[in-house]
Amino acid sequence: MEFKLGDSIIVKQGTKEPDYGEFEIGGWEGRIIEIDTTSDKDNTLITIEWDSHTLNEIPSSYIEKSEIEGYEWKYMTLWATELEKTKPRDSNGKVKKIQNKLSDKYFWTSLGYEGIRISKVLGGVNPKDEMMCLQKWVDHLDKKLTFPIQAIVTDSNSSWIIRAGEKVLIKSLPHIVDLYGVIASIKMDNGKRYEFPLCDLEVIDKNSPDYQLIDDYRTWFGNR
Repeated sequence: MEFKLGDSIIVKQGTKEPDYGEFEIGGWEGRIIEIDTTSDKDNTLITIEWDSHTLNEIPSSYIEKSEIEGYEWKYMTLWATELEKTKPRDSNGKVKKIQNKLSDKYFWTSLGYEGIRISKVLGGVNPKDEMMCLQKWVDHLDKKLTFPIQAIVTDSNSSWIIRAGEKVLIKSLPHIVDLYGVIASIKMDNGKRYEFPLCDLEVIDKNSPDYQLIDDYRTWFGNR
């Protein structure tokens, strides 16, 4: 069967996903965006951009794994013998719209399992809208953390009174600041109270649920 760029195709039944081989992709549809003319003359390699219907049905676990391991989920390269021509089901505009939606949803997933948890916290928020992301973090942490929390200062501006290595008690998360992110209200051993960036505080008890919650926030803040 002769294929050309722009043709709509459907994957034949029984074809397995080539990167992991964990599940069948028969029935997936898309458009041809590249034909490898240097591959086997009897079985050409063809790259397909999935259509919007297929993108909406791709298992979330596949997208997450692809993001973590650096594979592309919007496209796939298959042998020509695994494909058949079909009629298009949508427009290129709809494809781009769904791609952008899924890219936002799984924006942080490349960070690994921390990224998957971060994606759940920030679900529905534009990852580029930093202030909205910070507000989601405050809402999430206020709901999940068990104050007061014993923590240690991991970093400190040279002009601040509080130094790295000092132990503090996190009392609450009163507000956010665009430059420093979520601000924590802390109490020092001497009884004095200050406000300090949460990104520079680490929970002392690594077995505490609070440790992972704040560590996920710190990971996000460091990679935003």
